[in-house]
Amino acid sequence: MTHNVFRSLLRDLTAIPGISGHEDAIARELAERLRPHVDDVQIDSMANVIARRGAADAPRKVAILAHIDTIGMMVKRVISDGVLGVITIGGINLKSIAGSHVRVGDLPGVVGVRSQHQAQAGDVAVNSMDDLYIYVGTSTAVEITTPITYAPNPLELPGDLFVSPYLDNRAGVAVLIEAARRLPADLPFTVYFVGTAQEETTAFGAYTALQAIQPDYALFIDGTVSYDTPESKGKGSVMLGFGTVLTSFLYISGLHGWHAHPKLRGYLKQAASAHQIAFQQDAVHGLMADSRVVSWTGTPGAALGLPMRGKHSPTEMVHLADLDNAVRLIHAALTYSWPDLKRG
Repeated sequence: MTHNVFRSLLRDLTAIPGISGHEDAIARELAERLRPHVDDVQIDSMANVIARRGAADAPRKVAILAHIDTIGMMVKRVISDGVLGVITIGGINLKSIAGSHVRVGDLPGVVGVRSQHQAQAGDVAVNSMDDLYIYVGTSTAVEITTPITYAPNPLELPGDLFVSPYLDNRAGVAVLIEAARRLPADLPFTVYFVGTAQEETTAFGAYTALQAIQPDYALFIDGTVSYDTPESKGKGSVMLGFGTVLTSFLYISGLHGWHAHPKLRGYLKQAASAHQIAFQQDAVHGLMADSRVVSWTGTPGAALGLPMRGKHSPTEMVHLADLDNAVRLIHAALTYSWPDLKRG
């Protein structure tokens, strides 16, 4: 039954457009989904959804965050009648995009791909952002800067596997909604459920939300990589269906890195073990998330990763058991005890 709840949520949430910086529609949807389960819900000027369960002036506060924006594209220029040049918003997987069905605003479209009969030596689908173009049909007026998203295309596979564009991070949003719905009524502290904007480009949404809330600690729910496909096997131990990933370290390059608060991550491991909840662990190069903003705000933070195959492609895949596991771990953390987060 729980998995059916997630199936329904994922079908609904992944169909709502919301590329980074254009999150209004998904923000409204999330606010309405959370409203029956909280005492107050607001959408701020960044399009963050901030929902509160408990007193606003409580001495102890916890924030649970999941970003609501997605990667996507935007119309850059009109190449010819019905053919558009684009720019990418966030980290598009260029290897997977050729031939994808898209929505240009409200219009249907398709990402152009060279006919195989006209293939040239060295063709590897889309080589760079400059090679991207989209067909929307002739004599169709399209405004420059129109947002472009993948067309909804959910698919269920045997074994509780769910495939769709934008599971990063609509899967995290589904966990946020279900965590709010199942939250016990008698917690002795206030919990904020936050859908953050602009994670895929700036992370400023999470920053402004944490600055407004000033929680004692923050838990971030987001997609993470798995290592259970032919090209990734042996590069790590995370697999779909084996539980939430308690990430210790994320890194891209230079100074773009993040460390989980060690005591908070240790507390999550204790809570999981006490409630017999399976979890995985990882440290990841090539991935960044909203959790990095805790370095700017001084908030103790930890990440609950949802294992995904094909991340940032039109065919992202999750195991529904991992979403339920994440909800269980959040509730375990909130009811186990109060963590000692003092350093040194």
